[in-house]
Amino acid sequence: MNRKFLNYGIFFAIVAIVVGLAVRHSRHMAYLVNSMAGSDRAARVSAAKELVKMEQFMDAITGESIARRVRIVQALEDWGEADAVTQAVAFLKDPDRPVRDRIALALARIGTKTADNLQGVVTGSKDGDSNVRKVCISLLQVFGQDDPERAFALLQRLLPDTDAGVLRAALEMRNASVAGQLITKVVEAMKADAAARAPGADVLGALTQRREECVKALLPQVADKDDGVCSGAIAALGSVGSPTPVPQLIAAMKERSPQVRRVAIGAIALIAHPSCEAPLTEAIRNPDDDNEARAQAAVGLGRIGTPTAIATLVSALSDDDLKVQIAAVDGLSDVGVPAVSALAVAVRAPDARTRLRAAQALGGIATPSINGALAPALRDRSPEVRVEAAKALGFEGNGAAVALLSPGLTDSDGAVAAACADALARIGAPARPALTRALAGPSGPAFLAAAALAKQGAASVADVAAAAQSGAASGRWAVESLARNRSQAALEALKQLTSSGDPETRNVASAALQRLSLQ
Repeated sequence: MNRKFLNYGIFFAIVAIVVGLAVRHSRHMAYLVNSMAGSDRAARVSAAKELVKMEQFMDAITGESIARRVRIVQALEDWGEADAVTQAVAFLKDPDRPVRDRIALALARIGTKTADNLQGVVTGSKDGDSNVRKVCISLLQVFGQDDPERAFALLQRLLPDTDAGVLRAALEMRNASVAGQLITKVVEAMKADAAARAPGADVLGALTQRREECVKALLPQVADKDDGVCSGAIAALGSVGSPTPVPQLIAAMKERSPQVRRVAIGAIALIAHPSCEAPLTEAIRNPDDDNEARAQAAVGLGRIGTPTAIATLVSALSDDDLKVQIAAVDGLSDVGVPAVSALAVAVRAPDARTRLRAAQALGGIATPSINGALAPALRDRSPEVRVEAAKALGFEGNGAAVALLSPGLTDSDGAVAAACADALARIGAPARPALTRALAGPSGPAFLAAAALAKQGAASVADVAAAAQSGAASGRWAVESLARNRSQAALEALKQLTSSGDPETRNVASAALQRLSLQ
């Protein structure tokens, strides 16, 4: 019996000890958290160091209010060493934006204090968490700037709600000698870890005043035997945008694996220097290249925009691959007005696919200079081409296209007629007289005109209301337009039309108001 009681006693003693230790630990953790949020700088730093050493920093602050977590960031900033940076980077996973912004500000202040601190931010740029990655990439872009105003603009973009004076003060804390190591550290990280390559390209691409320094650091990796390392360096060189490495990129495009070739084509397309035209032309014409690489080549040729590049893109409008066709359209749209004359020829081509894509490319240019080129397309034998021509002409203020589009309201193909009406709606005020005149015409065009005027909103109400007074035919469709308009001005106009001198107009206006009241 005595032994039984002894075992019970030992058990309860152990439980008491465990509970006591747990309570003591809990109280100590609370003390450390309170110290980090307190006003004593030394106590803040000491508490932060202890929690990080115990690997319980995040566990300790879980459940604290946003305001407390924001104050706790100050403890890491005061500490300011590499371990503090590592913990601050991990802290960026916090779910609340005010906390993350305060951490980003702290890292802006201490991120270049030492080379190890900078390395902590570089490591964070490849983190799997998007919040961590975004902030670290942005900070590295800031740290690497030679131009203080460019650095300020980037930091302000990251922290738009932070006082400008606070941001400028944070920039003044940059250690220039440490920041000077940024390119080397980023490039080394890209070689060592595939996860660092895309973020590294984002960082280096923002250092516009240090492009040649970036090129010098990346070129040795282009020659690396590892295709992943080589591809990462090539992609980064594309983001950097200097034409200096183009010969090496062309060589890699021709001599390395299909994977490297694809990345090299994309990089050359991003650089888009005149020296890039020949390899991009070769790529877009090579059916053995995958369609993504050929599409990138098309975009690059659009950026180059020479007459020969334009001619190559026009030829690609009828490519067998849809992605290449669309990329050629985009490339020609990027070229702009210089491509109009070539597209004016293409829009008359025997091949309907070429005519269709040429009309789409002209629509991407969207200046009155395209009107003459598209006039024949509005009469094309293919309804699809006519639709695309109408869409292309429909941009705000293109009054010169109204005379071209208005006849299309009576097109035998309903899709073409609807496209013409939509285009006139987008043109705005210059198209309003033609649309209001159409209200008195045949019911098909009148219906489309009513819908187009309704899309113009309150601006069209006065003209539509005036058309309603001109006769029963106009009144019916004018009322339809006002009913679709739904603006307050349109409702007032409908109420006034219930007193119209024309009985039919009065009736349809009353019916429209009743219908609207039931909805």
